[in-house]
This record gives sequence, C-alpha cells and structure tokens, in this order.
Amino acid sequence: MHIKETFPELYRIRRRPLSIEGVRSRLTNKRGREFWQSLEELASSEEFEELLHREFPQHASEWDEGTDRRTFLKLMGASLALAGLAGCSYQPPETVVPYVRQPEEIVPGKALYFATAMPWTGGATPLLVRSNMGRPTKVEGNDLHPASLGAADVFAQASILSLYDPDRSETIVNRGEMRTYTSFLGEIATALEGQRTKNGAGLRILTETVMSPTLAAQLKDITTRFPGARFHQWEPAGTNNARTGTRQAAGDFATPIYNFAAADRVLALDSNFLECGPGSLRYARDFASRRRTSDGDERETSRLYAVETTPTNTGFFADNRLAVRPSEFNAVVSAIAAGVGAAASSPLTFA
Repeated sequence: MHIKETFPELYRIRRRPLSIEGVRSRLTNKRGREFWQSLEELASSEEFEELLHREFPQHASEWDEGTDRRTFLKLMGASLALAGLAGCSYQPPETVVPYVRQPEEIVPGKALYFATAMPWTGGATPLLVRSNMGRPTKVEGNDLHPASLGAADVFAQASILSLYDPDRSETIVNRGEMRTYTSFLGEIATALEGQRTKNGAGLRILTETVMSPTLAAQLKDITTRFPGARFHQWEPAGTNNARTGTRQAAGDFATPIYNFAAADRVLALDSNFLECGPGSLRYARDFASRRRTSDGDERETSRLYAVETTPTNTGFFADNRLAVRPSEFNAVVSAIAAGVGAAASSPLTFA
C-alpha cells in the first residue's frame, strides 16, 4: 500500500517543500555521527514534532504520578472482600472411600515403577513408568535394557499425555453411536455365527502393524477357525519399503540391527536413524561413542554422510549432507551403488 493510505499525516508533511536552509543551520554545530530516519526528522519542523507527539495515545508522553496510598488501600480492601465472598460459596460434599482390599504394593505417597514397552512399527522402545496411586505420572528409559540403556526420546516422554487426553475414546462407538462392551460382544458373536457356514469368507480384519505376540496369537487363532477370513495391516507412514528392500537383499522379511559403534563410515539414505525408529536410542548412543575422542581409544572418529529429500536431525549431524529432490533420489542412489561396485539401475541425472 502507498504511504498516502497507510500514513496520511506524514504524506502531507512530505508534500510540503522542505527548508534546506533550516536543515543546514541544524547541521552547522553538529559534531560526530548522528542518524535520522528522514529529512523531516532532521529538519524537526513543528508539524513533524506534533506528528510524533500524536503518534502515541493522549498524555502518554507526560509523567504519570501513579496511584496514591488511599486509592491503593481501597482497591486491596475490595479485592480481599471479593476473595472472602468467593471462599464462602457452597461446596458439594465429597466422600473419601478407603480400599476394601488394599493392594499390598500400593503405599500412599510411595511411587511404583513398571517395566513396559512402547510399540513402534518394526519394534518397541523399552520404558520404565512411574505410577503414583495407580496413575502413571512419568516415563523414562529402562536402563537394564540394551535397546535404550536408560534413555527415552521425545515420543516416549509425550506418550504420558495421551493417557489424560480428554478426546481419548472412553467407550465403544458404532456408526457414530456409543455402545457398551456387552452389546459389542453380542453383535460380534452373532456376526461370527453367520460366518461359520462360509468358513469366514466374508470376514475381514484391518489393523495397524501388530507387534504384540498376544494379539498376533489371537489373530492366528481367528484365521485358524475361519480359513476364509483375510487379515490386512496398514500404516499411514510405515516401513513397507524398508521391509521390502530387506526381503530383496536377505531373501526373507527381517529387521536389520546396525552396530554404529563399529562403523568408520556411515551412509544414511533418506534415513533418520538418530531420531525415529525402535532402535534410534541405541543407535544414537553408539554413534556418539565414535564421535567423542577419549584417552586410550585408537579408533578414528567416524564420518556420517547423508542423502535426503527432507531435512532431518540425522542430516543436521552429518559431516556431508546432500539434499536432493524425490525425483532425483533413485539416480543418486544408483550412482553411489555403481561407485562401490554394485550395479546401477539408472544413470545419475539432475533436473
């Protein structure tokens, strides 16, 4: 927008001719460096000074003597009176009911600790959860487990908030209506009874990636009872490409485990192994052990090279990082594979 619309007063002042003699007279006795935002400020005309004064609220440039002692005591007395009235409001009666059979391990004021795991796609993060009077209050890493060594990432620390999320599902919802667990069991039993004659040909089960052995055994039992049923897994951001690549390289589905403490050179191909994934905590610890020099350690400092299409923390810590477009990634990987002796599927090209 033009200054005529945003600051019309200054625009009218600038439209008037500026007195060069007045500016020169003000500069006659000036010594040293001084800075001005405009010639109008240098000229210090009466109109410009009035404009600066009106730029602030009325009486803003005048000294405020503040509130006197009498007014302060009046305000404090009124505040205390209103606080006393609020404290006299009626509170509904509350009853504290003790345990009928108090658990042996619960002692008021003493926390309990439980070893558990946070599932990830392809694994889990071992954790140690502190519980106060039956309520989880803090999540830390399990220092007795080799996968975390007592560390916990931001996802594990924030997972405690999901237990107290007001939007968390509290009941079973069927087509937008809340149902009880008893009604769910009745309807699912009726539906399964109708599938027995068809061996479950019309039964489909959709889940996320299943990492629980108990849930996997239950799903296997269902497919055994209903051979015609189909079980599907889907993840919005899973590791299907990585699992497919592992199958092509090893001949079967497997979960690779890396030893970054023994690696002198690390190449991360669009992999954020220092932040995400079930082994990121151990990977970060092992990778950091090769980046710190210590007395008696004759190993050289490892080097990290990253090729990625999206900025990550792993790329931030890389000694050399190459940012490419997703359309260029296949060509870059093929060129790297050809450089180390593997066959390249396509030549290196840049758009």
